Amino acid sequence: MQRGFAHLLGLLLFMTSQLSEAQTPPGVRIQNIQAVGSGCPVGSYSATISPEGQTFSLLLDNFIAESTMQNPIARLMCELKVSFWVPRGWTFALLAADYRGFAYAERGSVVSHQALYSFDGSKPRNEKPGYENGGTYSFRKQDFNGPYNDNYYIHHDIDPRVAAWAPCSSNESQTLFLTTFLMARNLNTSSLITSQITLDSIDGQVQSQKYKLVWKTCSASGGVRPPAPDPGNPRPAPPNPGRPPRYPDSGRR
Repeated sequence: MQRGFAHLLGLLLFMTSQLSEAQTPPGVRIQNIQAVGSGCPVGSYSATISPEGQTFSLLLDNFIAESTMQNPIARLMCELKVSFWVPRGWTFALLAADYRGFAYAERGSVVSHQALYSFDGSKPRNEKPGYENGGTYSFRKQDFNGPYNDNYYIHHDIDPRVAAWAPCSSNESQTLFLTTFLMARNLNTSSLITSQITLDSIDGQVQSQKYKLVWKTCSASGGVRPPAPDPGNPRPAPPNPGRPPRYPDSGRR
């Protein structure tokens, strides 16, 4: 028990020291948002970032998965590519995420929420809850088994000691990819039961997704690497194991 308490105390002290040394670059702002997926049609999403750049919020107005007897499994996805203007020499990480919405599941049905993020648009080959690899994180899946009829609130934390940081860059732009899945499923396909889950504001008072950002200068982790000299005839780069980009370059500013 003492060992567990010491471990917890050490983690709290580490997090406190990280926060006490928190830095924030000046003038961080959202440059552009692009969206694909059945859960976020055009005009149904918006985003804000706090003046100090430590809280990034999203609002999705029409993200609803609903199962019926005719459609016993409904799975919706929304993928957002968010570009931030950031002064040169800064990088950031996500340390926490909050999700809010409404879930309704009759007995014999289940609704689920799952989210992941990356800095390059890649996805894990398997989308099992809790999957982590090379800077791509899948927040654990949250199931609501029927009977359930209530607003929900999901909070996820990432250990700052293993959190992935956006790659340092010589330009003034950083990109974050956020993908959210909602699923409603009837376990008995011959029944008239229904289920529904939304990712939306509650009474229009809060954002449906909120992320905590932390910042640091690239010099604190080795600095921005200078361009490498021309090696002559290098070997071709291996293929990217992630999915190919699906966003036009014209969306960047």
